[in-house]
Amino acid sequence: MVVHGQQNGFLQRLESVQVDDCGDVRTPFPAKLLRALKNLKSVEIEDCKSLEEVFELGEPYEGSTEEKELLSSLTRLRLSCLPELKCIWKGPTSHVSLHSLTLLNLYSLDKLTFIFTPSLARSLPKLAGLYINNCAELQHIIREEDGEREIIPESSGFPKLKKIFIEDCGKLEYVLPVPVPVSPSLLNLEEMRIFKAHNLKQIFYSVEGDALTTDGIIKFPKLRQLSISNCSFFGPKNFAAQLPSLQYLKINGHKELGNLSAQIQVRPLYFSNNFFPF
Repeated sequence: MVVHGQQNGFLQRLESVQVDDCGDVRTPFPAKLLRALKNLKSVEIEDCKSLEEVFELGEPYEGSTEEKELLSSLTRLRLSCLPELKCIWKGPTSHVSLHSLTLLNLYSLDKLTFIFTPSLARSLPKLAGLYINNCAELQHIIREEDGEREIIPESSGFPKLKKIFIEDCGKLEYVLPVPVPVSPSLLNLEEMRIFKAHNLKQIFYSVEGDALTTDGIIKFPKLRQLSISNCSFFGPKNFAAQLPSLQYLKINGHKELGNLSAQIQVRPLYFSNNFFPF
């Protein structure tokens, strides 16, 4: 596909794209088209039975600074009912920036195994809502490299993240990394709900693994609502989570509740293996 002239001008002005029930579409945003979409802000795709990837990124142009702005205007991304989707981003992501993304909503993506590459995870300063539901093969929010979690620099994080909703992700092992020894990256998190993630080892993992020489503290000063099931550890074993604003707590399916309760530091609050209404 060649994009030029009037067509290129039209594409540069395009802000919103919705794709629905297009059975033969495999890649809705091939690389040449994506480069022309300088002002793309919203993408919604659903019920496309053959779709295998969303954004074909292509190789960055050597010596070009233009490519570093790829997807830099995208604020909302909603993907649902895409049974053949294997990856959202196809190709190298070092020239992609998601610094405008505020909302990510993923539903019923049967073959998706990861969401972000480590480089993309470093470009999410405005992400406020992360909603993931019924992604049966999802193992990692941030992809592992060479079988091990890549070390994410302390400059990364999710400073604007307010809500995390995860449900029916049976292979998910971890949710998000936290720097050590003290996390400054989730100061605005207000609500977190995680259900039916039966393989979840711990919610927040250390970027340096669990073998730490000193204890650390994960701070969540604004977290008011917490609902989790089938997870014995909130974070690394020698971490503590400070939740001074917690108002509602819902715990379900924990065989080793003592490990979880030992990690959570809250103001005086009744804590048991029961449901608390929201």
